[in-house]
Amino acid sequence: MKTYKSIEETIADVRRKDKRYNYIYLVVVLIMIAVIASIIIYTQDKKNRENVALIAEYEMKLKEYERLLKEDKSRADSITQLVDTLRTELVRIENDLNDDAKPRETRQTVLNNVTQAQDKLVRITNNISDNTIIRYYKRTADGNRIQNAIESIKDPSFTLNLKKPLSDNGHYKVNTIWYGAEVNRIEVSKLIKSLRKSGIRIKNVKKFDNPHTKTWKSKVIEIRYESIRPPKPAEDEKKADAEASNSREKNNNDQYKVRFYSYKPDTTIKKKLITFIRKESYTLTVYPDWKEKHSFFAKVPTVFYYNKDTKDIAEKLAATLSDYIKGVTFKVQYGNGYGITEKEKKNTFLVHYTQ
Repeated sequence: MKTYKSIEETIADVRRKDKRYNYIYLVVVLIMIAVIASIIIYTQDKKNRENVALIAEYEMKLKEYERLLKEDKSRADSITQLVDTLRTELVRIENDLNDDAKPRETRQTVLNNVTQAQDKLVRITNNISDNTIIRYYKRTADGNRIQNAIESIKDPSFTLNLKKPLSDNGHYKVNTIWYGAEVNRIEVSKLIKSLRKSGIRIKNVKKFDNPHTKTWKSKVIEIRYESIRPPKPAEDEKKADAEASNSREKNNNDQYKVRFYSYKPDTTIKKKLITFIRKESYTLTVYPDWKEKHSFFAKVPTVFYYNKDTKDIAEKLAATLSDYIKGVTFKVQYGNGYGITEKEKKNTFLVHYTQ
């Protein structure tokens, strides 16, 4: 005969099974937690080891960079000292050679050698300095004004190379600036402004175009005197007409677009800038003044370009604007391209103007 458990026994069995199930469930949960924790700890430890290795690599690179920097500085200092010594010696030799007691032929030959040596010194200086070289043919009538004006310019910083002109009767002052193809036109513009403020009249600004000057002279500015024959009235008119005609033929500015933005501008200067840009044949779009200065707006007057091939056009625009408006200097900057399509980057410039 089959016997049945009492209710009390059945309840006790169920409780025993629940305890066993709960125990197994707890063990499984603890194992899962342990596995997940192990994975997290392992992953974090791996990342930490990778970060430590990366930091160590950067520290090694930094030490190597500092070592190379010290070596370069030491080498540059040595070359600079050598250059200064050679310059001093060359000046002494040149002064000795100007002694009329010595034969003219001998003095002229050595003077030519001295000139060649000075040219080599300029090349050395170009290699160890980021400053643009200004070769200045100092004349008696100039006094020290030009030298003082150049040395007073802090931004950009120039390296001055003094030379004696072949002939100097004391009556003529320098009137011409030549600059190389690799010289930033904004630097030329700032130099001209500084000289004019010092009362120095610069009548000609020219770019070296001789094939033989495309080596070291491509990075140099020269200041010197050049004889200028005053044209006759009829010639003057013809020349003006020819220059105007050539300007129209050579001016391709209409293929470039300029967007003009401003924040708290000087209204008079803004109108002059807009008028000038239009006269230069650029396709100009003028936007309303910003009511507030956004983070992307330039801190100083700036011309932005978006294609490396148009950098020289941007420098030309910035230099002409800076030269046109006294007291306003435009910088040139490569833009990040926000709001400019790929097609527009080839021919579009943004002008940011603020006081």
